[in-house]
Amino acid sequence: MLLVILLCLEFVLRLVLEVRECRAVQARVNAFTVMRLIPLVNDIVPLPENREQPQVGNFVAMHEEGHKMLHHSILRNLVKVAIALVAIWFLAALMVRWQANFVEAVLWLHLAAIPFRVFFHFYCWTQEYEADGYALKKTDKKIAKNALQELARCEYPHTPLFALVYREHPTAVLRKKRLLNK
Repeated sequence: MLLVILLCLEFVLRLVLEVRECRAVQARVNAFTVMRLIPLVNDIVPLPENREQPQVGNFVAMHEEGHKMLHHSILRNLVKVAIALVAIWFLAALMVRWQANFVEAVLWLHLAAIPFRVFFHFYCWTQEYEADGYALKKTDKKIAKNALQELARCEYPHTPLFALVYREHPTAVLRKKRLLNK
């Protein structure tokens, strides 16, 4: 019973988030919007990030170099492995200790994974900000501003809360604000 209540609560909260997002960025409801409302399906539905690919300039190249120099891919993968191990342990504990059937265990895991996913996105955002800082040191403010404006032009607009729930990258607007308003 508690599981059903929590799944319904998740549905309602995601619905509120989607409606808020559509109003804030004046977007239309599409198939991705509907799929993000359905528990378990929303774990695998991709969120399209860009309308078109931004131009690769000096700032973008330095940003990617920053990821390499700061070992972000290794650190990100280690966090993914740690979260996966916790998920496996949690799934096993639900099935063995609390004798939940497989479907119930997966649904409980889905609900428990929501805060971990937000934490992981926040961690990824921190890495993106670090790589932006590295790129800014290697280039200058004008190049960074132009590159982030180009990225903002190419990506779908999202509010910060929506982006934190669904995206591993902060929006270009947030990146620009954080990087250039120091």
